[in-house]
Amino acid sequence: SRRGLLIGGAVVVGAAALGGAGFLFFSRSTSKPSSPTTPTGTIPITLTYSTEKEDWMRASIAAFHRSNILLNGKAIQVTLDPRGSIDAQQRIMSGSLLPAAWSPASALELNQLSTAWRQAHSGQDIIVSSGDLLPVSLVFSPLVFAVWKERAQVLLRKYGSIDWSGIHDALVLKNGWADIGGHADWGQVKFGQTRPDQSNSGLLSITLLAYAFYKEQRGLTLDQVRSSAFLAYFSDVEGAVTQFGRSSGTYLENEVILKGPAAYDITTTYENLVLTREREAMQRQGQLLLPFYPGLNIVSDHPFAILQGQGITTEAQMAAKALRDFLLAEQQQRQALLSGFRPTNPNVAITDKLSGNPFLGQSPDIQIKAQIQPLAQAPGGDVINELIKQWSDRYRDASTSPS
Repeated sequence: SRRGLLIGGAVVVGAAALGGAGFLFFSRSTSKPSSPTTPTGTIPITLTYSTEKEDWMRASIAAFHRSNILLNGKAIQVTLDPRGSIDAQQRIMSGSLLPAAWSPASALELNQLSTAWRQAHSGQDIIVSSGDLLPVSLVFSPLVFAVWKERAQVLLRKYGSIDWSGIHDALVLKNGWADIGGHADWGQVKFGQTRPDQSNSGLLSITLLAYAFYKEQRGLTLDQVRSSAFLAYFSDVEGAVTQFGRSSGTYLENEVILKGPAAYDITTTYENLVLTREREAMQRQGQLLLPFYPGLNIVSDHPFAILQGQGITTEAQMAAKALRDFLLAEQQQRQALLSGFRPTNPNVAITDKLSGNPFLGQSPDIQIKAQIQPLAQAPGGDVINELIKQWSDRYRDASTSPS
């Protein structure tokens, strides 16, 4: 296969920022828990969250515990459970995991869980989706094409922009880079992406690829996903992946940046990962890894969902809400900037003067978009499942990085 040869050779998140995304779960709560000074007991809750938020979440929960926020006179004790979004969704569905709150990488996983749970439980949902407990986006990061500077210059000269149509055409070139003005020794144009059956950035990638093929922004259907024309286009792109990754952060760091353009020319990943690893990319490869924004984008919106079910009390749900409101406050939202996340609190901007803010002080070659729009709508759970099925039918056993 071509991949074998290559390996052998080598939620409204804020209307101003997002432009009216059609995601299923978004709201904002401003109510405050009562705060007596002396606790009379504890309310233990578990928060399961995607690993991309690890640094920000651990610092925020430490601050939450120091803040002495009480509910009904009791201290809220949060146990953190970091894990991959798709893994968490599957464990919650099986009943082996039932946290009071879950913050996956995107609304796609919430839609998957909600659809599957209602089908299996006579229409009842495990996600609280009404009133003050409605899921809300904590922070967000758009999907970007991460392209090494030398490669990006060639693509821009040939196609004028870096987006799915030009990338697709470049991936199927007979002689690779030589056909579009690049060096012949660069070989074929090489693509990088995580596995959509294990990683949210891979799932976002194939979802956006489908929308780009149909030139639509919302309403992706099962018939469209199963179309032979789309699946041929889909295979052109997915078949050009050198090695798939399992986790977005480790894949970008241990594969794409470590091996460089000899193995990966173009990679789909999150904006926050590219911005926070720019120095490492430059040190290892001697050139910048530039982010380019798809014309139609999709975001990793990190929703915070409060769950319901056996063992989750009303008090635990309200404690989870108090935690959610704390994470949405200005101080914690500003700290999220340090991890490259865009805040959802309208009082915090990516241009805020904060030491270590990766949105500031980047090379002039890195053009950061102030607003991310238009946005593709998150499909329903049945469509998401079909996208994963079509990918798995073709690439379940494809070469995957151990990173």
